[in-house]
Amino acid sequence: MLPGREIFWNVPFGDVVLYSLTVVVIGILLYAFYRRYRLWRLGGPSNRFNHLVKRTWAFIVTAIIDGIFHRKFFGIADGLEHRGVSMENPLSEGVGSPKGGFLSLKNFIWRDFYPRELYPGITHFLILAGCGILLLGAFTDFISHYFFHFMHGYIYLGHALVVDVGGMMVAAGAILAIIRRYAIKPDRLDNMPQDLIALILICVVVFFGFILEGLRIAITNPSWAPWSPGGYVLSLAFGGLSENALLATHRFIWWVHILTTLGAIVYVSLYFNRLWHIILSPLNVFFKSLEPKGALVPIDLEAVETFGAGKIENFSWKQLMDLDACTRCGRCQDNCPAYLSSKPLSPKKVVQDLKATWLAEAPRLLHAGKKKENPGDEGQALPGEVVTEDEIWSCTTCRACQEVCPVCVEPMVKVVELRRNLVMEQAVIPETGEGALKSIEDRGHPWRGTTLTRTDWAQGLDIKTLAEDSEIDILFWVGCTEALEDRSVRIAQAVGKILKLAGIKFGILGIEESCCGDPARRLGNEYLFQLQAEKNIEILKNYNVKKIVTACPHCYNTLKNEYPQFSGEFEVIHHTELITDLLKEDKLRILKGNRGVVTYHDSCYLGRHNDIYEPPRQILKGISDITVVEMERNKERGFCCGGGGGHMWLEERIGKRISEMRIEQVLETRAEIVATACPYCLQMFDDAIKAKAVEESLKVIDIAELVAQSALYRPYHT
Repeated sequence: MLPGREIFWNVPFGDVVLYSLTVVVIGILLYAFYRRYRLWRLGGPSNRFNHLVKRTWAFIVTAIIDGIFHRKFFGIADGLEHRGVSMENPLSEGVGSPKGGFLSLKNFIWRDFYPRELYPGITHFLILAGCGILLLGAFTDFISHYFFHFMHGYIYLGHALVVDVGGMMVAAGAILAIIRRYAIKPDRLDNMPQDLIALILICVVVFFGFILEGLRIAITNPSWAPWSPGGYVLSLAFGGLSENALLATHRFIWWVHILTTLGAIVYVSLYFNRLWHIILSPLNVFFKSLEPKGALVPIDLEAVETFGAGKIENFSWKQLMDLDACTRCGRCQDNCPAYLSSKPLSPKKVVQDLKATWLAEAPRLLHAGKKKENPGDEGQALPGEVVTEDEIWSCTTCRACQEVCPVCVEPMVKVVELRRNLVMEQAVIPETGEGALKSIEDRGHPWRGTTLTRTDWAQGLDIKTLAEDSEIDILFWVGCTEALEDRSVRIAQAVGKILKLAGIKFGILGIEESCCGDPARRLGNEYLFQLQAEKNIEILKNYNVKKIVTACPHCYNTLKNEYPQFSGEFEVIHHTELITDLLKEDKLRILKGNRGVVTYHDSCYLGRHNDIYEPPRQILKGISDITVVEMERNKERGFCCGGGGGHMWLEERIGKRISEMRIEQVLETRAEIVATACPYCLQMFDDAIKAKAVEESLKVIDIAELVAQSALYRPYHT
């Protein structure tokens, strides 16, 4: 007899009832989705239907890398982007792969597979992959039954085995999840009744499926029964029942299984159980921002009525969907330097508090919408009430929370919106931050009290300003910190020497250079940022500047990713990228180096915001006589220095100093030098090293300084 089985065997009218109920359940599901859609639309506009081809392609790639390979669930290090493959353009040339694109997947899978979260990664993978197998199995059964019959012989046997394995995977994953949540109980998980209900529903549906299969095998006793191992094992337990009892029990369990499965969908629909993330997560990923990761959304200052997010309806519809998409996994919290340094901020808590407020305010907003009324000022104020000021000002905008989120939720962006409301609507800002902003307004830089000028660092280097000679190949954008802060001046001098010795024709703006605006924007003063941006763009265009190099990742991010929002299109490179290119082109040679052990600290704005991880490391590896060691937290998991988000000018009065925590991580490597590629990081670590009293054993040096101090140069000659 040819292996196979009859669909709806022993269940009279099963197909009619099943499909009728399925139509009803799908209707309930669609209605529930529509109700949620109405709640999302309570937010403001956001154009997330643009660039549909690019968006679809980015979604497919993310689904493959983060969905199938579970990159973020496993906490895998060194993703594709670190090998030069863009997630938005995966066919771009990858490092070490002449054809680039998905040919680099081999490197990704085998060279970079260092799972840091094996338990939760395996748990989620088992459930997701198992459910996928079960759904695919049901679909192929449907096609075979109603369109063309192919489910027989070895195809059927293979199908039966794979589907059983899929069911076992789901059951194993659900059991592991229950153990993790209710026995291991990691701090980042906050268990709610809906979590347990979801896991129990999964187990019940799968369990009844296996019982049903076992009863069918016990009745029919086919010779190929072992090809369905889950059902076959259970069938052995039913051997003592009569055939009539088995048939009646099978029919009863079939209905229990179907009604339980459909009932679970109805429950999830009506109560918006956490299993909704099966739908919401892909949606949130599809509608994720396609703008550069380091760019904040600008405010149309002339059109808006409210600056930032003072009420829940001030968020965009996409940001409200974000709140819904959050699965409370806690990865953001585990990677937030503010939370880890005992400050009041938890990105997960901020998102969940905003979600609770949104759902509580929804009836009022829906009622106002029906009557086409302005919702007014009745709603709860977000900054200061829902999210405390200490939470808001604890964020360093390091982007660690958004980097690790598997479903592309954006806590950092929401914190910035809350800051904008505090600063621009309520005029509330910490005193030291206010002083920095006032200094930018009055003097064009945030460094109050400095006695240096924009050109003091260049004395004796014979570097011309563009006012003296505008015929240049590249502009060196020095930045406020490197020009005006005593320790960071040496970075500017090192970069200037490297540019000159490489034979590059460059210039600086000198006194015409003004703050790029990064501190103002990250501290919430969008108005001041836009003033600075427009002023600087006008100066750059007047000099016909095309290419810019800077040693400050904050300037780099602003000039490269945010000035285009105001028609400021320039080619911007970081000094580590430039030095790497000069070495490759043989325009600069490092012939000897200083002995010692060096560890490299990834700047948040160079790394997570702009995916520049390899150039600094390539430079260090090219310096002889030094040994490069990595900290445990490196690359996309690098730990913040504590200076971003305007914190260079904010007093760190709560918890432990983030910079000192990072220096403790440096000391664990026994390195003698911590190499940086950011003046903010350098200054924060310089202070932290002094605070830890380890000046004799540890130095902080910018990569440009290392190259300048430990190298002999030989200009390239054709």
